[in-house]
Amino acid sequence: MDKHYLNGVTEIPDKIVGRVKESVINTFESITGKRPECLEEADMGQTMHGIIGNIAVFNPDHTLSLMLAIPKETALALSNEFVGMEIPFESDDMGDLIGEISNILAGDVAANIEKVGFRGQSSLPTATRGSDLTLFMPSKPPTKKLKFEGENGEFWVNMALSESS
Repeated sequence: MDKHYLNGVTEIPDKIVGRVKESVINTFESITGKRPECLEEADMGQTMHGIIGNIAVFNPDHTLSLMLAIPKETALALSNEFVGMEIPFESDDMGDLIGEISNILAGDVAANIEKVGFRGQSSLPTATRGSDLTLFMPSKPPTKKLKFEGENGEFWVNMALSESS
């Protein structure tokens, strides 16, 4: 596939969005044993008290940035599933947990979107915790916002596709 097929796109192609959805479902199902449901594209709707994991899959031509937004209650439930005990929300360990989940997600995304012609590697994850968080995505590159719900709570995955400089 032509490596420049994404140049100048105004929307993230459905085949990439579909692969990201699949990766999110696979990642969270492998962590919790329960399959989350992807709702149609959805904003958070209000501010959130929680934690955000940021990571990207990139190559010399394009970057697919992923923002994983997890409310506090969902993060606490995920910690129980992932490590077998509830990690204190305000601890550094919670940041490490969300960074690790973001890293696992990015690995699955990288493998999955390679099937549709986007070959890349993942960046290092970062995590941001706080209250009254509002998710902003860049206005210039194409973006997509997805909401997921599962037995452990709700969370969002926002993505942006940009051309590398």
